[in-house]
Amino acid sequence: MSKVTIDSDPSIIDMRKSIDHFDVSFLHLLAERVRVVAKIMHIKQAQKIDLGQSEARKEDMKNLIEMSLQLKLEITFFKKILDLVFQDAMEQFNTGKLIDTPEAIEDICLELNIEDLRDNLLNLDRSLCLVLSERFRIVKRIGAYKFKLKVPPLDQRRWNQVLTTKSEVAQSLGISVPLIRDIYNSIHEVSLNIEREIAESHA
Repeated sequence: MSKVTIDSDPSIIDMRKSIDHFDVSFLHLLAERVRVVAKIMHIKQAQKIDLGQSEARKEDMKNLIEMSLQLKLEITFFKKILDLVFQDAMEQFNTGKLIDTPEAIEDICLELNIEDLRDNLLNLDRSLCLVLSERFRIVKRIGAYKFKLKVPPLDQRRWNQVLTTKSEVAQSLGISVPLIRDIYNSIHEVSLNIEREIAESHA
């Protein structure tokens, strides 16, 4: 089946719409996560607390990675996502780009405390993990359907469009474009592996 035909196939269109909806949720959750992290880092800096990950946060990360494995995400995938967002947050904060309302951040953080914000962060990360898990369920369906139609997993033209679109949405939400490109390239790598495994299991 040609690419033109696959792009107009009703089942593929429907599954791609589902992917798009999960991506909208993912990007909005990530945008809120950026806002929460900015507040945490501002409070830490004001209180002269190390900006690195606390022991409590490291424990949260262990639990998140366990959750990702229970949801059948690839073993190192969610840890890689968490590492990418942490590295990006540090870089953005150190260059003064993380806080989008520097003139108001003092008032915004006045009634906030780190423990509550850390709970918010943990809940956002859990939600991100769930959204990614559901997204990969759709990827598996797409992989099985492509195999049935004898369509190869990689469609570079389609992927370039996806990457451009997600980058534009991320920028509009105040998320760094390099971060989104890194995250979505990681998502794409796992997606291709899923589709290849499906093809191999039927070979």
